[in-house]
Amino acid sequence: GSGEVYLGEKIDWHTDFKTGYRWDPEMFYKDIEIPYGKGDIKIPWELSRFQHLILLGEAYQLTGDEKYANEFKKQVLGWIESNPPKRGVNWACTMDAAIRAANWLVAWEYFKRSLSFGDDFILIFLKSILVHGRFIRNNLEYSEELTSNHYISDIAGLFFIACMVPGFKESGDWLFFTVKELESEIRKQVYEDGCDFEASTCYHRLVLELFLYSALLGEKTGIEFSQGYNSRLKKMFEAVRYLLKPNGRMPQIGDNDSGRFLRFAPPGSAVLDMRYVLALGAVFFDEPELKAYESDDISAAALSVFGREGIGKLKDMGAKGIEAVKSHAFSDSGWFVMRNSHDYLLVSCGPNGQNSNGGHGHNDKLSFELCLEGEDIIVDPGTCVYTSEPDVRNLFRSTKYHNTIEVDGKEQNRFHPGFLFAMDNDSGAKAL
Repeated sequence: GSGEVYLGEKIDWHTDFKTGYRWDPEMFYKDIEIPYGKGDIKIPWELSRFQHLILLGEAYQLTGDEKYANEFKKQVLGWIESNPPKRGVNWACTMDAAIRAANWLVAWEYFKRSLSFGDDFILIFLKSILVHGRFIRNNLEYSEELTSNHYISDIAGLFFIACMVPGFKESGDWLFFTVKELESEIRKQVYEDGCDFEASTCYHRLVLELFLYSALLGEKTGIEFSQGYNSRLKKMFEAVRYLLKPNGRMPQIGDNDSGRFLRFAPPGSAVLDMRYVLALGAVFFDEPELKAYESDDISAAALSVFGREGIGKLKDMGAKGIEAVKSHAFSDSGWFVMRNSHDYLLVSCGPNGQNSNGGHGHNDKLSFELCLEGEDIIVDPGTCVYTSEPDVRNLFRSTKYHNTIEVDGKEQNRFHPGFLFAMDNDSGAKAL
C-alpha cells in the first residue's frame, strides 16, 4: 500500500520502508523477532526475494542495454555485502532465502552473457548461491505434524539450485532429496479436488507456481516427475479455471499476501488477476480447455515462460471461452461455484485450512462472492496485513468481516491471543 518508493542509491535491505523500523543487521538469524505492531517484517523479506530481477532481465534481453546488467550486479553485490550468512532479518525465514536463490538464478539466465560481469563477480555470486543451498538444507521449515507452503518453497528453491548449478558437490544429493519431497508434498498439500489445503485461493496460486516452475525446470534439465505429480498439478490448473470469476479475478477465500514464486506477469498487473495462470497451464499441458481468457497481458506472461514456440502454440489453440465453464463443487476444500455465462457465485463451506490448524483460513464459512454480468457485486474484504497490525489482522479474518452470519457475537472458530496463524476447529461446516 505504499505506492512507488525511492529506496536510494544504496538499498537498505534491513528496513521496513513504510514505518522506518529497522532490524539489526548483525543479529543472529534465530534471534530475529517479529515486531508486532511496530513494523512489517514482510517488507524486507519481499524486497529481498528479488522478484523484480526477472523484469530487469527481460528489459536487458529486449534492449541489450548494459545498464540493466550493471543494476543486477549492483543489487546482488549490495545485498551479499550487507547480509552476511545467518545474520539479520533476511536469513530469518528459509522460505524467503529459497525464493531469493531461485530468482537470482533465473535472472542470471538473462544476464550471463553480459560483458559487465567479470570472474570476480561470478565467483562471489556462485559462492552465495552455495551458501543459500546449504542454509536451506539445514533450516528446512518441516515438522512431522504439519508442512505448508513454506516447506514447498524451501524444497523448490533448493531444487532450482541443484538443477541450475549441478557443479556443487551437494547438488546430486539435493536433487534426489528435493524431487522426492516435491512428489510427496503435492499429495500431502493438494486435495484430490485440485485445491491447496490451506483454505486460501491466493495461496493456491503460490503453491501452483512452486510446483509448476519446478516441473518446467525439470523438463528443461531432464528430470522427470511422476504421472501422479503431473496429474495433481493439472487438477490445480483446472481448479483455477472453475474458480476465476468472469472478469478473470480470483475470489478471495482466506489469506492473500500477494505471494508469488517467479513473477513473469507485466508490472502493475492486478493482484487477483490470475488469467495468466490458465495460459501457462494451457501451454504446459497442451490443454485448450484451460485457455478460457485472451489478452495481451496473458500472452506476455506465456511468452516470458515458454518463448515463441509456446506463444505460438497458445495462439493456435482453440478456446471455448468462459461461457463453457460450468458450475463445480470442490468437495474436499468445500468451495462451491455456481456459474452461468458472465454470472458467478462462490460459497465457502469447508474445513479449516492446514489440516484444521486454520493457518491461512478465515472465519468465512457460508460466506460468498457474487459477480453479475462480469461485474463484482459482493466481494470478500481481503486480508490487509499480517504482523504489523495484529488487531487488524484478526479483524479481517473475523466472522463479521465476511458475507455470512455472526451468531451472538461469537467467532465461527475461536482465536487465541498471540496466535495470528491458527484458530480452533469449531465450525465443522459442510454441505448437506
